[in-house]
Amino acid sequence: ISYSPSQAMRLSVLASLAAAAVIPTKPIAPGVDMPLISLGTGGPSIGTDVSAFTASWLEKGFKGIDTANDYRDQPYVAEAIGEAGVARKDLFITTKVPGSNGYDATVQAVQENLQQLKTTYLDLLLIHYPRGDDLKGTWQAFEELFANKTVRAVGVSNFMQTDLEQLLAFAKVKPVINQCQHNILAHMDDLIAYCNSTGIHYEAYQPLGRGSQSIFDNPTINQVAQAHNVSAAQVAMRWIIQQGHFVTVQAGTPEHQDVDTDVFSFELTDAEVKQLDALQGATVVV
Repeated sequence: ISYSPSQAMRLSVLASLAAAAVIPTKPIAPGVDMPLISLGTGGPSIGTDVSAFTASWLEKGFKGIDTANDYRDQPYVAEAIGEAGVARKDLFITTKVPGSNGYDATVQAVQENLQQLKTTYLDLLLIHYPRGDDLKGTWQAFEELFANKTVRAVGVSNFMQTDLEQLLAFAKVKPVINQCQHNILAHMDDLIAYCNSTGIHYEAYQPLGRGSQSIFDNPTINQVAQAHNVSAAQVAMRWIIQQGHFVTVQAGTPEHQDVDTDVFSFELTDAEVKQLDALQGATVVV
């Protein structure tokens, strides 16, 4: 990714102010405030790089970390947290169980997550995918873990409306988050409307797109970015934040972490939002 001279200068200023950086939070449950932006660990690489970019994130004063057992990187996340010396109460850790594999498998998976992350509780626990044959048993385990304060909030990921309807039919504790792929070029508006109608917050992953649906080469997005003297990534992140959603972003360098979180100092106009909304399904040649 290349930056214009003015964007490069902005980066330099951001780097000098990083220690004072703050990402706003929003309540997702009584007494539970979640950062609007979290660091997604399951993308750039597996191994020591995860420790490095998690450490960078924490050094900047950011709190939200989104990981999963399937990412195989939780020990590296724990290593970075330990070396940073950040108090557990000053973090917001999201992790996941692989699917709806029943009560016993879910309890075991959560225990593994706790051990790997070297923590006694989780801020947000998600079902990673609507796969498996025992959603009811899995959610029973979630509700018990919530009741005994092993987890502070519970939710799901990659659930479509039919999956949510099935869950809500028996859930005593409602999921507070549905984490799904969501960006300017790919968004499920009907699903978002359903989540809004049922009080389920929406969280975006892959906010910058990928492959032929990467936001960086889209002329409309870049035009909007130039108008605000920001990057295409910042426009993409701001578009999501301005909708009222949460975001987890795989920002693997200190520079990208500075840029991807600097989205609270400008606002998209209604006309710009309308332009960006209309890009649904747009692709680029890669």
